[in-house]
Amino acid sequence: MAGSYLKNLFTDRKFLICLAILCAPVFFGIIGVIITYHHFSSELPSLAQLEQINPKLVTNIYDMNGKIAHEYFVERREWTPFDSIPENAINAVMATEDRAFYKHWGMNVWAIPPAVIQSKLRGTQIRGASTLTQQLTKLLFLTPERSMSRKIKEAMTAIRIEQTYTKQEILEFYMNEVYLGGGNYGFQAAGKYYFGRPLDSLTIPEYAVLAGMLKAPESYRPDRHPKASLERRNTVLYAMYDAGYISKEDYRKYVATPIVLAEKEPETGNGLYYFEEIRKYMEKKYGQNSLYADGVSIYSTIDPDIQNVADSVAKVTVAKYRTEFKKKAIKNLKLAEKYEMDKDSVYAHFDSVYALFKKDYLASDNGPNPKKWRYPPEVRYHDAQIAMVVIENETGAIRAMVGGNDFNEQPGSSFKPIVYSVAMDNGASPCDSVNDAPITMTDETAANGMWRPHNSEKNFEGMMTLRKALYRSKNIPAVLTASKYGLSAVVNYARAFGIRKAPLVAVPSLALGSVGATLLEMTSAYTVFPNLGTRIEPYMIESIEDKNGEVIEKNSKIESVVMKPPSAYLMVDILKDVNLRGTGYKVTASGFNHPSGGKTGTTNDYTDAWYIGFTKHYTMGVWVGYDQAVSMGVGHTGGNYALPPWIAVMTKIHKGLRQKSFPVPQGVIGKGVCNITGKLAGEFCTEKTYCLYTTNNYPDEVCDGDHYKVRTKSADDATLFSNKGSIEHSEGAKKTRKMF
Repeated sequence: MAGSYLKNLFTDRKFLICLAILCAPVFFGIIGVIITYHHFSSELPSLAQLEQINPKLVTNIYDMNGKIAHEYFVERREWTPFDSIPENAINAVMATEDRAFYKHWGMNVWAIPPAVIQSKLRGTQIRGASTLTQQLTKLLFLTPERSMSRKIKEAMTAIRIEQTYTKQEILEFYMNEVYLGGGNYGFQAAGKYYFGRPLDSLTIPEYAVLAGMLKAPESYRPDRHPKASLERRNTVLYAMYDAGYISKEDYRKYVATPIVLAEKEPETGNGLYYFEEIRKYMEKKYGQNSLYADGVSIYSTIDPDIQNVADSVAKVTVAKYRTEFKKKAIKNLKLAEKYEMDKDSVYAHFDSVYALFKKDYLASDNGPNPKKWRYPPEVRYHDAQIAMVVIENETGAIRAMVGGNDFNEQPGSSFKPIVYSVAMDNGASPCDSVNDAPITMTDETAANGMWRPHNSEKNFEGMMTLRKALYRSKNIPAVLTASKYGLSAVVNYARAFGIRKAPLVAVPSLALGSVGATLLEMTSAYTVFPNLGTRIEPYMIESIEDKNGEVIEKNSKIESVVMKPPSAYLMVDILKDVNLRGTGYKVTASGFNHPSGGKTGTTNDYTDAWYIGFTKHYTMGVWVGYDQAVSMGVGHTGGNYALPPWIAVMTKIHKGLRQKSFPVPQGVIGKGVCNITGKLAGEFCTEKTYCLYTTNNYPDEVCDGDHYKVRTKSADDATLFSNKGSIEHSEGAKKTRKMF
């Protein structure tokens, strides 16, 4: 009977017409949805894009104490997994943004009609009704415009996201992607920025502050708009109470709580050269994306205290030297007379006056030969520059850097310790003698194939010990020593010491540092001495971790034996004399009382001024020069210009450190030597010197007291402290003077 009724009903024409009229909206709605989907589908993110959401993260550089020292980012964001996001932070967001988050499938259809009605009544664009998933869609893939087409694409993409990810994964993306003012993306970065603490250490009112910023991040920033931020926070707290996340008592307590922000330390700009070196390394090895987007953690060796001292001293030193060079230029270029100003006024407005001088005089003074210029480069003004490197001897860790590692200059006399290291490692003693007298040598790098070296003082002092030759920084003895023990050996030792970038040619001028070397290379080379012959590869990065904490690079201590320990100790003993009574005497005169050694360096034309020195704790190198390869003028030596900032930095960073002497290794032997004959002192020798030797390399003949053949005053003036001959001609020496 029922079947007969239905059959009659579906044959009733009027019923069918009514049914068609009623179903038409549904039918056309389905058709509309299909057409809309096909229209916008090409503009929606692909499934592959949805499955590979890679937000840009902050790269943090940590100092040696594990504190963040620098950041690289396009968007300041620290990714926090869902399990590490506090529940109250999520509750604050859901209370105000999407209470039905766990119930909908990407869009909340029940929230749309009220939003549309409100829009029509107020005559505004449609606002609200967006779920967290829709907001995430806008953050990741769409533009912020408010239009019907964007809303449709937003809803369609939100549904796709819900089909691709779990609710927890969507919340994780949202909490890490949202913008919260001040360049901060995500709750973790914002929490640290505004409150100075990680997200899991914040309070419910502080979560409410952050959640309140979602509506208008810059307008509700607590650091810039405290009143608006407080009102918005209280609105969020009420929403949390209304949603049942907090009690009424807690709500009343929280709204009475003031917003307390973290005190931000002023950015000093310290360590910028250091971090620039890390940036170049990261970009070269891992690429820009890794540095600016992957959120890696770089654990560096920088010591913030030492770096701050180095930066401070460098700033003061450069300002002092630039003042000196400006006054020098005013005098040499007669700027006061040219522009009819007194000298003080010229100095006060130096940049403007010198810019005018360049236009009026230097623009046309630019012929092909600078020596024929009316105003040659050495009388013009150039900005003084400084570079510093501090290395911890025991580890090889670079603790501070100023001026970067791009300076590739001639180390001059600071190269000489490598020359004398070859000698000591091949049987020489600091008491061996060398003749400081005029010489002419073949040198293929010289203009006519011949080279005549001279001392910086333009004089010659005759026979002297190797010790005196080095602490007085004599050029000719260094050249003779290099030639005696082999120029090719000097090249090999220089490479082993870490001078790797510069081309090294086995010619006599090599002994005077006529090579291009970086300050880092030279400073690292000097760590061989306090480490008693062992070179530890310098490094700036302890380890690198990806955003998940997985180690992707870890540096370990790399050591290599460069010299035998006894030979290295002899060099330490000589270089201590440099700071006691040689070109580095200002170290001792300053009152710096830690046992130390070092060497000044000055090129013949005064273009580069160096000082590299060490204690048992640290080795520090300083370079001073112009921003161009131009002479600074006579008297601008390493002792006068590079040494003072070394003393200033090392004095401060050694404050409170225990004084450490340099231990004497086995194989170092002290013998009393007759000043007159150079033999082991006998019972009739009244003028004798205590000399250091390495095993089997000391005189084996005892003086018999016959002192009439040779007469000298002291060890420094000795004419005979070596009877071994050159390494090339003494078979006996060859047996004991092998490298390593």
